[in-house]
Amino acid sequence: MRKRIVTGIDIRRHRITAVTLKRQHNTLSLLGSETLSVAEDIFSDNEVIDYQSIVNKFAEIRNRLPFLQHRVAIAMPDLAVMTRTLRLSTSEHDKTLEPWLVSQAFTEETALSGASVYLDYVSLQSGYQVYAAKKEVVESRLQALRQAGLRPVLIDTEKQAFLQFLLESMRCAQRQGWLLIDIGEDTIAMGFITPELSFYRQFPFTVQAFDAALSLVVQEVQRFISLHSAAVLNGIWIHASPDMYPMLSQRLSQSFYGPIEHLMVASVFDTSASISAHLWPFIPLAAGCALRGLMALEFGYAA
Repeated sequence: MRKRIVTGIDIRRHRITAVTLKRQHNTLSLLGSETLSVAEDIFSDNEVIDYQSIVNKFAEIRNRLPFLQHRVAIAMPDLAVMTRTLRLSTSEHDKTLEPWLVSQAFTEETALSGASVYLDYVSLQSGYQVYAAKKEVVESRLQALRQAGLRPVLIDTEKQAFLQFLLESMRCAQRQGWLLIDIGEDTIAMGFITPELSFYRQFPFTVQAFDAALSLVVQEVQRFISLHSAAVLNGIWIHASPDMYPMLSQRLSQSFYGPIEHLMVASVFDTSASISAHLWPFIPLAAGCALRGLMALEFGYAA
């Protein structure tokens, strides 16, 4: 396998984080990471990027990337992506008609014009899992990236990027069935993935309401254990600042009796680059985007 490099970009309302990963043979390396604070709100109320005001930030990131590395992958908020399961058989039709048939069925199901959304889909045993996003939401991101001289190779969902990072963490630690809780700058994300189950939750977070957030996380973990009793939960990883981790770990240990560990992102990737300590908290989702982008380059898709 020849060398492939992709930069994953995590776009928050007031921060952009970029993580560059390289896969060569069976080695995955972290080449570098950047994060930029943005004073103005990057998104409008409908999740469209005000790309004219943010292009310079993307260009600044591009100038810090490895030489001639312009390939990027990003993720969209799951709330901006509509999903539908269509019970549709195309076996009696020419395979080349499949995209048109899926689009027609989606339009009938949702009453959304096919011209107003971008569609992607995955074949199921009895139909298709269809994903749709408004064109204006997608195009605002693509235009901003391209205008900054970057080349998008994949637009994915935050759920997929987060779970891909969790899969890589479990692969490196040689573990299975671990739940990941990531306490970010303005959100808390939780994920769990096995061949049988894909679980993801995200909710807003502020340091000022940390006690309430702790209670919500504990409730979500208890609900997960209750609703998915067949899932083998072998442990819980917490990705949080050193002062937040002990409090959450203590609260969780009252309802979960398995191992609870502080996930150190530095242990997930090989790196010879000097990554500042303040960058590690922002890396998981951007790294997940880069991982998904590498998959898209290697296999032609990231399903």
